[in-house]
Amino acid sequence: MSSHRSADPRFRSLLYREPHLYDLVFSDPDGSLVRLCRNAFHRYLPAPPSSALDIGCGTARHLEALAETVAECWGVDLLAENVAYAGAVRPRVRVSQGDMRTVRLGRTFDTVMSFGNALSYALSDVDVARTMATYAAHARAGALLIVDTLNARSYLDGDGFRERIDSEVDVPGFRATSTARHVLDRHARILERVRVWRIPGQPDVEDYAAYRLLYPEELEQGLEAAGFEMLALADNRAFRASDLRGAPTESSDPGGMRGRKLYALARRRP
Repeated sequence: MSSHRSADPRFRSLLYREPHLYDLVFSDPDGSLVRLCRNAFHRYLPAPPSSALDIGCGTARHLEALAETVAECWGVDLLAENVAYAGAVRPRVRVSQGDMRTVRLGRTFDTVMSFGNALSYALSDVDVARTMATYAAHARAGALLIVDTLNARSYLDGDGFRERIDSEVDVPGFRATSTARHVLDRHARILERVRVWRIPGQPDVEDYAAYRLLYPEELEQGLEAAGFEMLALADNRAFRASDLRGAPTESSDPGGMRGRKLYALARRRP
């Protein structure tokens, strides 16, 4: 595996600078991610969780939904903008600023989650392992881990890679088009994206992000090494059986990544 890349996450994003826009663009209107969590709780935990931690929680929207039935919902995010926004609009959720590679909250949880490609921002082998160690440090014995990441099998072996993706957002409060251009380093398994937002009446805004792609086997081996037992692995939120190559959707997708993710469920070993 490659280790020559910088260990620092590299990104800039209109949606991160203005978190309320993130909530508008990625609204999860069908609640599929929260439903995934609740189904996993029911199937793999002996009792409903009383505590949850979301690492890389962003605006904490999913945590807020889970807080309807989970007594303690904590989140960690790298960006001060997200932490401030979540604190202002989601008082039931406790969110603090921290780096997913190093943060330690001094306690454990019944379930640990990491969504929104947070793990994919760990660009090196070392940082992938450090992030997984953070998951383990906050998961009590028997705790359920739920994590998503970008799927190398889809991008490298399937038809997931698109050099250009054009998208449109038209929701109450935000209307824009975007063009995302991608460069794929197949050897290092790094996907770089430059996205330009065009918002009526405003100058264009350019985003940048770099993501590490993980093969299903890498994800499983990494979690096993961190102290987890893999329970289920899929390339879709419904956990339908597949060849794990992903099937890119044709619907509008501002992130350009639907159908290109892995979803893993794992249990913390004693």
